[in-house]
Amino acid sequence: LLNDIIPIQFPDWYKRHDVTRFTDYAALAIRLADRFILTSKRVTADMEEHAAGLGLHLPDLRLVPLGCDSARKSKADGSLPDGLEAGRYILFVSTIEPRKNHSLLMDVWRRLVQDGTVAHSGMKLVFVGRSGWMVDGVLEKLHSHPDYGQSLIHLDNVDDGTLSLLYQDSAFCVYPSLYEGYGLPPVEALAYGKALIASTGGAIPEVVGPFGLCLDPLDVEGWEKAMREWITSPEARTCYEAKAGEFVARSWELAGQETLEATLAPFPDEVAPARERTP
Repeated sequence: LLNDIIPIQFPDWYKRHDVTRFTDYAALAIRLADRFILTSKRVTADMEEHAAGLGLHLPDLRLVPLGCDSARKSKADGSLPDGLEAGRYILFVSTIEPRKNHSLLMDVWRRLVQDGTVAHSGMKLVFVGRSGWMVDGVLEKLHSHPDYGQSLIHLDNVDDGTLSLLYQDSAFCVYPSLYEGYGLPPVEALAYGKALIASTGGAIPEVVGPFGLCLDPLDVEGWEKAMREWITSPEARTCYEAKAGEFVARSWELAGQETLEATLAPFPDEVAPARERTP
């Protein structure tokens, strides 16, 4: 089961020894595995390209998208964290790491603070997620942001109940990640019926489909324009709220069943098990 090969594709986002270990592991897996279960068409294409670059033949490939725990729950109980009001904040759920692109949102938010959009609307931007790796620069930028702790909030230790409430009561959700092999937070946002601005990085457009607005993760101006419009004119996001309302998330039960079926499926005649392939 393989979620992505991002450490191979974008090694600058990871520690060097992690890249080396992952690269070696992936090459060994291609040589020895009888079958790969992959989470998206994007990852499938990435694996095919990587194997071709190594001069290796891939084993049998099966596609099984991930599930989602958040498939339309009843109204969550509890209170929002201090300082947050229902419908008055934008939510970004993600581990803090270079790939997740918090920097873009901080740049956009600085502009929206400067032009008065934030003050006039009373809107806040909420980051939810713990710190990952190689984050010193991101955290320094976050902590030095002029509105950090005011309209720019970071919650790093949120339990499942609070996270559910944060999704439920958000104005809309954003996900500007530079690249994903799948991307669960966008699926969770849609499962809660939230209008979503996500990126075009990796498999995100494949996962989001027509239910969200996908923008180039390097286009600061494009994100600024979209977020300003959705903040100042809530009716601008109404169509995406309606689309999200039609979204049906896959359950983990279904994902598990399909994973089991993919694991036990007979091999096609034209695909030899690893022990019969020439490395």
